Amino acid sequence: MDAALDRVARLFILPFGIATALGMSAYHLWTAYAGTPQAMFHYPVHVMFALAVLFLYSAHKTRGPYRALRMAIDLGLVAVVIWATGYLFMNADYLANRFVYVEPLTPVEMFLGIALMGIILEAARRTIGWVLVWLTLAFIVFALFGNYLPEPFYHRGFTVERIVEQSYMTPDGIWNVPIAVTANFIFLFVLLGAFLLSSGAGSFFTDLARALTGRLTGGPAKTAVVASGFMGMLSGSSPANVVTTGSFTIPAMRKAGYDKNFAAGVEAVASSGGQITPPIMGSAAFLMIEFVGIPYFEIMSVAIIPAILFFIGILAMTDLEARRLNLRSEASADVPRVWPILRARAYLLGPIIVMVWLLMEGYTPTSTGFYSIVSLAVLLVIFDPVNRRRILSVLREAMIEAPRIMGPVTVASAIGGVLAGIILMTGLGIKMSEIILDASQGILIVALLLTMVVAVVLGMGMPTASAYIILAILLAPGLEQMGVPLVAAHLFIVFCAAKSSITPPVAVSSYAAAAIAGSDPWRTSLVAFKLGISGFIIPFMFVYSPELLGQGTWYGVAWALATASVGVIMVSAAAIGWLHVPLRAYERVIAIAIALMLMVSDWRTDLAGLALLGALAVALWLRQRQAKLD
Repeated sequence: MDAALDRVARLFILPFGIATALGMSAYHLWTAYAGTPQAMFHYPVHVMFALAVLFLYSAHKTRGPYRALRMAIDLGLVAVVIWATGYLFMNADYLANRFVYVEPLTPVEMFLGIALMGIILEAARRTIGWVLVWLTLAFIVFALFGNYLPEPFYHRGFTVERIVEQSYMTPDGIWNVPIAVTANFIFLFVLLGAFLLSSGAGSFFTDLARALTGRLTGGPAKTAVVASGFMGMLSGSSPANVVTTGSFTIPAMRKAGYDKNFAAGVEAVASSGGQITPPIMGSAAFLMIEFVGIPYFEIMSVAIIPAILFFIGILAMTDLEARRLNLRSEASADVPRVWPILRARAYLLGPIIVMVWLLMEGYTPTSTGFYSIVSLAVLLVIFDPVNRRRILSVLREAMIEAPRIMGPVTVASAIGGVLAGIILMTGLGIKMSEIILDASQGILIVALLLTMVVAVVLGMGMPTASAYIILAILLAPGLEQMGVPLVAAHLFIVFCAAKSSITPPVAVSSYAAAAIAGSDPWRTSLVAFKLGISGFIIPFMFVYSPELLGQGTWYGVAWALATASVGVIMVSAAAIGWLHVPLRAYERVIAIAIALMLMVSDWRTDLAGLALLGALAVALWLRQRQAKLD
């Protein structure tokens, strides 16, 4: 029986899955070049491809008891997905002219709407986990029975037909902003990242990171930070980044003398930074385009300084830990040189340069992604003899891998659209803003802390993009009402949600790193939380200091960056407990006080913080000198 099922999987399901993945990539490349079709054609086609690839891959990989039944179920789900989405894109003109909420749904439409929503929830259960499923079901129950709830959650209640109609037949449900961004922008950049990785860019960025940091104190850990930052810009997924780079950076850190929990924690924290690091950020950054209404280049611009501060914090942690343990750098002869690496493979930076230039010129992210992919193909043919001979294989690998990566992202975006629609029709977004304002009593720092807690908790059980979609609708308006600039409010939420991957108890990036290091997952997640503490402070810094988002005069921005960098380093020193000499408990408190003073871009707090830093430095120097005399 198993042999027969293996043949079915190998000869039918696998080729069908590969063809579907290639078709999805080809479809998106064509629409990026020729122009995007109307929404109710384009978005269902995108979801059809993504779900078909997901379930076909599942059918091919399934093993164990009831294998034939589970394969049949997966193939049946693919058939229903094609039927449900095909009904929409084959009737796109009818949907565009239909009287919404006036014409009743036909029995077929009702069935297909419920079926597609159920299949999306099943896909979420498999790829993301139960948290997002239960959250969606809770929102549906809330929409059905809100008329039985007390204020502030009361609403008039909605029928099953109304919920299905909005979710399946209108742009206010599954086909809402999240799926629009996923289909129009995110897929192309994921394809670009997959293309870069299949062409060998991963080894290029890793070698470049090692050449830049290998000779420094604590070099292997700093190599992990820089390499993970580079790779994170390509993948946008923290756990995927951990698995990609951690397989060699974690053993290198262990060999250099770092504790296994620390080594795994460094990789987990550094990998989480890719989602907030320009130029290729995580999918949440592309969602900001629609929610904030500004070009992607501007989002990149405001994210640069916070990302720099985040990586300064991690590098400071690794440096101080290496000095505390008296670890040596790698032997100079073993570390590659920067210029030979750049001479050989600097062309791999070309697509990123093309992307930034096109965004600066005002091209849409869709066109930018397409031309970046084309530029990479051209550069490989011109400068890379190995990939020139296998260019079709490189393209094929990327065009198969990108749809696989997009499965969970598409599912999360589809559910995010359903939740956004329910929030809109029940008025929950306005009510949540009022709740935040009431709970914080109008005190901004309290509102920010509440928002951070909710963002981290939500982010633990779902991708950053999903958490961002919900919070952008529920909490961002409340922050805006309290005077937080629009882009700062949304970037605050993205930062907080991204850091949930290293926050116990559900720290997916920390657990992935622990599996590679052979360390205790709980202890690793605690170490990662400590190493990433600056990532939880930086969002408050740029809310209170707009200069850290590049807003203001050049000298104001430069001064804010300088003082904030010192503040982040002091947080790192307090966390590690080392600054040339071991820090005593009260000295750690002083270091934290210095950091807090430098958080706010105000010359009085800056001067006070720098004066206190000077006093601490003198005290530590005197103690170090006395220790040498003794």
